[in-house]
Amino acid sequence: MSEDYYSVLHVKKDASQDEIKNAYRELALKYHPDRNKDAGAEEKFKEINEAYAVLSDPEKRQQYDMYGSEAFHQRFSEQDIFRGFDINEIFRNFGIDFGDTDDIFQSFLGFQGQRGGRRVRQTGNDILAHMSISLEEAAKGAEKEASVRHIVACERCGGTGMEPGSRLLRCDKCNGSGQIRVTRRTPFGIMQTITTCDRCGGSGKIVETPCKECKGHGSVQKENKISVKIPKGIEDNTRLRLEGMGDFGRDGPGDLYIDINVQKDSRFERRGNDVYYTLEIPFYVAMLGDTAMVPTLYGEEKVKIEGGTQNGSVITLRGKGMPNMRRSGYGDEIVKIVVTVPKRLSKEQKELIERFMDGDSGKRGFFGVF
Repeated sequence: MSEDYYSVLHVKKDASQDEIKNAYRELALKYHPDRNKDAGAEEKFKEINEAYAVLSDPEKRQQYDMYGSEAFHQRFSEQDIFRGFDINEIFRNFGIDFGDTDDIFQSFLGFQGQRGGRRVRQTGNDILAHMSISLEEAAKGAEKEASVRHIVACERCGGTGMEPGSRLLRCDKCNGSGQIRVTRRTPFGIMQTITTCDRCGGSGKIVETPCKECKGHGSVQKENKISVKIPKGIEDNTRLRLEGMGDFGRDGPGDLYIDINVQKDSRFERRGNDVYYTLEIPFYVAMLGDTAMVPTLYGEEKVKIEGGTQNGSVITLRGKGMPNMRRSGYGDEIVKIVVTVPKRLSKEQKELIERFMDGDSGKRGFFGVF
């Protein structure tokens, strides 16, 4: 195929993925062999799918733009171009059902589509990382950096494993078939088996000059700083998924999973979306009343202590708890009152309290302490 892929889909070179998808959908419906029986429709359908297989994949599109149409086809076989391309799944996503379309790919490509099962998908591995955050960060949300060591596409070759300027050649061991015949002499006679070619890995192609940076693997190990958005209200032991941030793979990267640990806060106890805080007040404040400054996850709040407040009483600060991660709204902060009593009193203080007790009970020794 020599025609420019952008021209095939009737889109500009700077077209967005949505524009490319819409153009492909319209053309694929028009030229699908089940709908269009005109001569040349099947070949046109192949061209449309080949163009979309490259331009819909950011990595392949980047390589196509970098090398240009002619050089791209010298470096990549049809198997490489259609690697990871499942036309049946694409049509299902469009809400279209033409049945199984793999036989069409067999007829004009000479190999089965993604569902044919002749090639194992080389998708990158998922990886797991851990991150600790404070309770305040969990309440307000945050953007944190995670240091992740993973496998990434080689920058020198763009993940192809080929030295720039190199090309793919037919494998000289299997003659491009991807399979070799092994003959063995056994006690039961001569046995022949067909197995995947160990030189080309079953692709039928070998690299003329392997990339000097990655030694032909197409990938290298690297430590990267990755920005992680922490949603408001996140709970301890929540696992976040960052799609496509795992290990590199020829058919697409894996995902990065991050387990979040919300650290304990010395001031607050979290119960669901509510937080609990203990406020200690002297007994005379409990008796007479006053105001106090109480810390919250969002700054300090002034609260009123009513005269006659009892030990164990609670004050509720509405909306000062944790945000609800899955829907709107906030929990509350529950302030528990603990009335403190001094362990030692001066003579004057004792006399004052005794006078209070005389006036309160009307007699001495009411509780048997005098």
